[in-house]
Amino acid sequence: MTNSISTAEEWLTREDDICRQDRLARLNWIASKSPDTEYWTFPGGLISTYLFEEARYCFVYGQFLATIVLGLSYIEHTLASLLYMSGRRDLARANISTLLKEALNCGWIEQAEFDNLQHARKIRNPITHFRRPGYDDTIEYRTVRENELPYTIIEEDARHVMKTVLHLLGKNAA
Repeated sequence: MTNSISTAEEWLTREDDICRQDRLARLNWIASKSPDTEYWTFPGGLISTYLFEEARYCFVYGQFLATIVLGLSYIEHTLASLLYMSGRRDLARANISTLLKEALNCGWIEQAEFDNLQHARKIRNPITHFRRPGYDDTIEYRTVRENELPYTIIEEDARHVMKTVLHLLGKNAA
């Protein structure tokens, strides 16, 4: 038992040493993009708060796929909550595409924000929904098309989603 604990501690120490500078850089990036207000509000309640916190944590720790999925879930919960609070009970179980269109129609977001949110949704879709091999929005296909490493593409996608999340958070900040 002691041997496995020391092995685990050694692994964590080595991992911390290797990844610390990257985590600090991502944390500083998040801080630079975060709304500069006294209070952040989460219209979706406790789950939206946790989704936001976990997406942010995952980003800092380099868990980019989780960042993308959790970030979009935060966006969906927030938009659904705002629409529900405005009396739109018919949208309580709507998908994110419908929520985005309704947020645009209500004037809560502008066309540029809608386009940005749609892009974030399109980043998430091949992660959460199966794609046949060679489909043009998969990471593998994009790796070849963009001549980039998969990790680089996924990290940039996570940055886009976090910028989008932080922008939405800023719209609700007090």
